Amino acid sequence: MRTCAFLIKRMSFIFVFFTLFSFKGAAQQQDQTLILAGSAVNSCSEKTALGCSAQNKAVFRVSKANIKQIGLNWPSSHTTKKADVLTTLDALISKDEKLVSKSELLWQWRDINNEQLNSLTKQEFNFVFDMLEQPHSNSRPKAKPQSNSILQFIAGSLKVANPTPTLLIISAAQRDPYAQIEALKTLLPKGVTSQWLPLTPALAKAITNNTCSDLPALRHSQMNLYNRNNVYPELTKAEYTLCNNGVEALVNLINTSTGVLFSDGTAKNALKALYDENNIAYPWTNAIKTRPVIVGLGAGSKIQSEKVYLSQHQSETVLKAKSAPQPTVIKGLNTFTYGPLSTRFSEQNQTLNLANTLNNVKQNAVIKHGFGIDENTALVVIKSQKGNLMTVIGQSGVAHLSTQQKANNYNYSYWPARSVIDITNAGFKLSERTISQALAPVKIPPLPVQRFANILTDSKLRSLTQAMCLSQEQSAVGQQDDLLINLTATKNTHYYRVNTQPYGCALSNLLLNVERF
Repeated sequence: MRTCAFLIKRMSFIFVFFTLFSFKGAAQQQDQTLILAGSAVNSCSEKTALGCSAQNKAVFRVSKANIKQIGLNWPSSHTTKKADVLTTLDALISKDEKLVSKSELLWQWRDINNEQLNSLTKQEFNFVFDMLEQPHSNSRPKAKPQSNSILQFIAGSLKVANPTPTLLIISAAQRDPYAQIEALKTLLPKGVTSQWLPLTPALAKAITNNTCSDLPALRHSQMNLYNRNNVYPELTKAEYTLCNNGVEALVNLINTSTGVLFSDGTAKNALKALYDENNIAYPWTNAIKTRPVIVGLGAGSKIQSEKVYLSQHQSETVLKAKSAPQPTVIKGLNTFTYGPLSTRFSEQNQTLNLANTLNNVKQNAVIKHGFGIDENTALVVIKSQKGNLMTVIGQSGVAHLSTQQKANNYNYSYWPARSVIDITNAGFKLSERTISQALAPVKIPPLPVQRFANILTDSKLRSLTQAMCLSQEQSAVGQQDDLLINLTATKNTHYYRVNTQPYGCALSNLLLNVERF
């Protein structure tokens, strides 16, 4: 009970969790908790990026030895480009071959030949900088005091599941899974043992084929990653050891953990460590899916849905195409069973992308609900024998889109932090507890009668809908190029002020219509 009291005092949002499920009852009845953040979170402030107290500072050295290795291992067939790059690197060698930061090295290269630097393919660019990177200090950075509500909720959920919890960190989503491990390990406070699980796409191939000695080559072929043995010798050694221990030991390690955390990065990279090239789950994937607590950061949240829809940010093709382009569909973990997830939702103006996903019929899918999680915010799903519910924690909120029978019409809801959402057969709705505790409306001037320009940029759609909520406005129109975004309150629309933060007003079932003129 002391743990419960501590959490209630430190995190007001935890009150929702523990008033619905007593501390003792939750430990007995809870099956799984998903904590799905819309971006990376950190141990310093909800308004800054991951790892401000433990940021990995990569360092580089241009030397004759590593220039020679670049020449011997050039990754493409562009031999003329290789020769030109080697010439430039020779010119960058300093007398003492001193260590420099990536930004310093980039500026020096631009001063010599900016056009050449811009002409490198992504593979060539990554290869050169991987080969020039130098080993990092093994000292663990000091974490600043925990102040992020999401991190506190993660720690509390783990301790509810197990008084002495262990959390496995899976960083496969990142291009370089070794780079931010120390930062990720310092996220959580004392009392939670965190451990890196070296489950990379390279290891997945090596351990299933019993070819652990091929890990360096597999990092090249599976991850376009080079020279990691020299830059992170201890971490690559841990990866090799895990590989040599075999599949059974890996599965046992996962089964004895309390939770797993999937890092931010790229969804496709993360899933390459969970499914083979034929979309068949690896032997350890089910063990991961059934952990009592699953945490996702950014892309690590996105992969929790049944299917992951990969589309560009609010791109010109999505905005201007007469028929929206079909997103790429890949198999997800399906721990979140309610629909596709979009991350950094408002900040990257993902509304049209999510609407496009709901209209997707390429895979004969019928998708009725989609969820967009803002940065520094998490959608929590609590699964128990009493039923499932959702709540929102963090800085901003979660958008929910559902389809209507009429094409290009959607129900738009926005759930701010501290919202509790009931899951019913008919869909999703704010709980009576949240509604009954709503704050009194504030008096603000009505919105001007105008079309709000560039509505799908700079989080303007979120700002407009929040203004509608606070002013109890019944309609508004936004414009983006030749698109009109019509927002209309119906008899099913409700506004509630849930908290006093900038995006603290909850909207339920606002009609959102998209049309061209």
